[in-house]
Amino acid sequence: MAPDISSDVYDLLILVDATSSMTTYLESLKTSLPKVIAISNLTDSFARVGLLAYRDYSEADHDTNGLLEWSGWYDPKEPNAIGNVSAASLIAAASRLEADGGGDFPEATKTGLARAYSLMREEATTIILLYTDAPPHCEMVAYKDEGGNYHAEQAALNVPKAYGGYGPYFADWVSACKQLHAGPKKAHVFSFLDEYLGTGTVNSGYYTYLSTITRGACISLSEVTSHSIAQITVDVLLAWMSVEKAGAEKVAMPATLVRYKNGDNLKRIKNEKDANANPYFWAYSSVDPASHPMKAAEDIRTKGALTGNVAEVKIDSHVLKRYLPKRRTPVADFAQRYAKDDQYKVVVVEQLKAMIESDVTSLSLNPIFGALWRAVCNDRENPVRDELITAFSLHVERINNADEKSRMKNWLEESYDHAAEILETLESVPHDQRFPCVFLDPTIEFCQAQRKGDDDADEDNRPITALRRDELLEIGRSCDGRILRRLGRVLTRLTYVHSASDMPSHITATTSAELAKIPLVLASKEHGWAFFKVLLHAVLPGTKLSTRPATVLAALAIRIGLKPLFESACAAMLFWRDKWNNLDVPETWNSGCMGLLLDADEEYRKQTAGHHDGGDDNLLLRGDRRLFSQLVTYQYTGANLLTTLTAKVRWTPDKTSMPLGPVMICRSCKFPRSVTIMVSKSGGRCGLCVAEDWTDENHKKRAIRANVAHEDTEASSATWTECSVRTCRAQYVCYNPTDLNVRPKCHYCRSQNKLPPGKRSNNPVPTLECMKCLSKVVWPNEYRASAGQPFICIACGDHRTTIIAVETNADQLSKENGQSWLLHNDGNTIKEPFKRSLFHTITNVGVDRFLANVDILPDIQPEPTLTLKGKRLRNQADLKAELRSWIQRRTSEKSPCSLCFRDLRNADLLPACRRHGCHQQICGNCLGDWYGLNSAGTIINIAALFCPFCRRSPAACTLAAYGKGIHAVGDLLKAVEERGQWIHAWCYDCGKARRYMERECARGAPDPVDQWKCESCIESDLERARVAEEEARQAVALAARLDAEERVAAYVRLQNAERLRKQLEFPVKECPGCKTPTQKTAGCDHMTCSVRFCGTNWCWACGDKLDGNEVYEHMHKVHRSMFAGGLGLEELG
Repeated sequence: MAPDISSDVYDLLILVDATSSMTTYLESLKTSLPKVIAISNLTDSFARVGLLAYRDYSEADHDTNGLLEWSGWYDPKEPNAIGNVSAASLIAAASRLEADGGGDFPEATKTGLARAYSLMREEATTIILLYTDAPPHCEMVAYKDEGGNYHAEQAALNVPKAYGGYGPYFADWVSACKQLHAGPKKAHVFSFLDEYLGTGTVNSGYYTYLSTITRGACISLSEVTSHSIAQITVDVLLAWMSVEKAGAEKVAMPATLVRYKNGDNLKRIKNEKDANANPYFWAYSSVDPASHPMKAAEDIRTKGALTGNVAEVKIDSHVLKRYLPKRRTPVADFAQRYAKDDQYKVVVVEQLKAMIESDVTSLSLNPIFGALWRAVCNDRENPVRDELITAFSLHVERINNADEKSRMKNWLEESYDHAAEILETLESVPHDQRFPCVFLDPTIEFCQAQRKGDDDADEDNRPITALRRDELLEIGRSCDGRILRRLGRVLTRLTYVHSASDMPSHITATTSAELAKIPLVLASKEHGWAFFKVLLHAVLPGTKLSTRPATVLAALAIRIGLKPLFESACAAMLFWRDKWNNLDVPETWNSGCMGLLLDADEEYRKQTAGHHDGGDDNLLLRGDRRLFSQLVTYQYTGANLLTTLTAKVRWTPDKTSMPLGPVMICRSCKFPRSVTIMVSKSGGRCGLCVAEDWTDENHKKRAIRANVAHEDTEASSATWTECSVRTCRAQYVCYNPTDLNVRPKCHYCRSQNKLPPGKRSNNPVPTLECMKCLSKVVWPNEYRASAGQPFICIACGDHRTTIIAVETNADQLSKENGQSWLLHNDGNTIKEPFKRSLFHTITNVGVDRFLANVDILPDIQPEPTLTLKGKRLRNQADLKAELRSWIQRRTSEKSPCSLCFRDLRNADLLPACRRHGCHQQICGNCLGDWYGLNSAGTIINIAALFCPFCRRSPAACTLAAYGKGIHAVGDLLKAVEERGQWIHAWCYDCGKARRYMERECARGAPDPVDQWKCESCIESDLERARVAEEEARQAVALAARLDAEERVAAYVRLQNAERLRKQLEFPVKECPGCKTPTQKTAGCDHMTCSVRFCGTNWCWACGDKLDGNEVYEHMHKVHRSMFAGGLGLEELG
């Protein structure tokens, strides 16, 4: 006997009804087909994949969207063979399908099956996935009008040579089904029916019969969405392959399996008119169709017989496993094949990458993809592993739908279920080695009583059994305080039992499957150091860590001083000791993980003090300890750049009344003047007499005589101030304080402005420095004899407080003094200090260069002098010690957000409006929530255009970043001006602020609106719609009277009119730079051309080409938008 070649070779053919009512199915096919192709490539289950669409004979003469559309076969092993197509071409064919035609209710399913049969081959079994919402043209349901589709199909199929000579077999439904099952070419048909069709047994029975005869399955879909159809399709295919995931839960699906209760007479049915077929599909009626009452009664009896013989079962994973026909040879285990087959690794990576980029949510269709994903993630030698992980994370973050994100999390959790594998590990431990062990006692409750004022959602008070798998597995990715606190609770709540005699009776009575008891012997080389890998299985069954995260968990056990697990944890860490310094594992290179390792190493050395020689016999190698310590110090230095530090500097007189001090007689005005305003090399004249920038002679005379008398002495009262120039900061007497309306500037610094740039001096002022407070006082050289030795300034001599404490931070000091005092960065080893992650830094710099060239708060001799706003620090050592304390404690200062009052790192707080005088700092979320209250098509909240604190307009950069485009809305300034009388809204079409209603009419807050349009835009839309409707009506009326050629021309004209209407709906304007037609769909009128090598900035409202920095100024002046640009505090300095 010849072998059955087709037994192990399968083709997959998707047969879809493409008539007008199948729009949703065709859309879903665009989503599901790439996933089906991926499954085929990953499992090697199908040698070829093809797509065939059918409509009805009313479309038989159409050049496009005709009766049949065939994609060609996709054969991954022979992609270039004649007639074959690529995967991209197959997907493109699905995308091009349009739902069209149909005419009557039944469709040309027989013709579709006949064409499918002609495409099949004898050497393979074809799996046909049939999607439809209508019955075939059969005797009892067909519309038999003369010239109708039923007669056209019968005539076409009964041509002897039709469809390779197989056409006549498909003219009758029973014959077609038997041909698919017993003919030379074999097929299994899986029918996917629309809910309306599936629940009507009179019409759906034909497909139940088809699937039953061909050993397939008939499935009625209760939810017709792209996701649900894709899910059912994939699950059915995987169930047919006998692919399942150990430990997978019973999950209901939006579909029903339709089966016959009694199939005894199936083989007796001769044709689609046979009365024996009535219990299976509607085949025969003994009543004359003209007799309406009798026919109605007969229809009821027939439907009753059909319904009584049909069993409907809600589909879940267990139903598919039990009832669905299976492939003769199950596919090999995905993960095992990946580990053994290098060529298969390439296929897996390609398919996963394609699935991530096209639709990352498709990975969650079945848990089996989790096995492949984990296999790739654990394969650190695969060069594209990191690229895949990065792409996965990026695309998951881009998911906007909350349900989709939740489904991805559930899939990830299910994909990490290792319950069967862990149970096998536990059972493999000999009975005499199962103690000591740890377990989670279900009878012990750790939750604290709810205290008044506590947050109900407090994570710290959740039972640890409520933790999700993704929360437990986070230790593999991060070691921040939240995660360590969570797992610390887990470790401390485990029960330790030393021997069998200590085991509580209620625990002894349980099996390992019921309650996991983790023996400590697993923390040994013989058992692959598995203890900490499977420890979390005691909390959430099925949770398993890979080796590195398990070792991090062991480090946490050491860090918190968990005595029962100390030796096991040390053994795990000693095994992994030489593997931490590995740049291929980015998860290690963060301050949280390295800090935990350093703490565990320190605790180990304390616990084993006196028991080792102090060499490298610690949990970390000596070199790694030094490297990690230096990296953590570097990281926390960057985190503390904005931490408040206390600096002590000399005071700043601000029109302060003090004794005049030494006086000299001015040779010009003859008044006794303070030595601080005498001018060097002026012949003994004061600065008031030397000055030439008076408005007139009276102004000069009035200034010279102000606040001075011939009787003035050193004890006379005078007004002191300080020069505002950063390089000067010298103190002097001001004789005209009422005229000082700007920042003070001494005579010498003012005179520098009159000199050419090349002749100006950075230190033109003659000064003396006070020995006590280090204040600088203007004191010309020729009068130094009058100054005491050592010099004591007037303020110190008057017992004033001249050394004050001010708040600053390391970032502010570094901007003024450079970073050499803070960071030794020899040879600019780190190009951008404190701006990139530790992993990026160490990867680019290298371990050796980092250790050799980078140091924090270096000991420099001589020590550089630090200044703050030009004033020398008096407590430089104390300030550095204060900063070092923050760094060594591995923490940074937190301050409350002024809106939500959450404590955040200073680096995470931003100015509320960037306006001088407003010092409020708020978080990014609050900035977005406040300034982002307005959006296109809604009522404008005028208050959200201003700072919530100082109530001034924020800097344009602030509103541009968080205001969702409100900063550039046309006529916004008018809306602000009229805010007392009118409520304005942001027009969704023209993007301008328009009057919505008078405030006196509102009587409270008006109801919210969405996609609101102003009256002029509504009128324009209505007019365009009327024109388009009239044009379409005229074209349709005229087409009926034209011949074929003229109908085509009319159709082209209609398409052009539709295109014009669409352009009116979304106007098209040319870029003034490259003349490319451009549409604006949303946002403000600032346009930036995206054409390569163009990049022109232009205004949508008028089309003017502008410089990027001028756009908002132009929009403000010409189009009355509110904000004209500017950077706020950064711009002002």
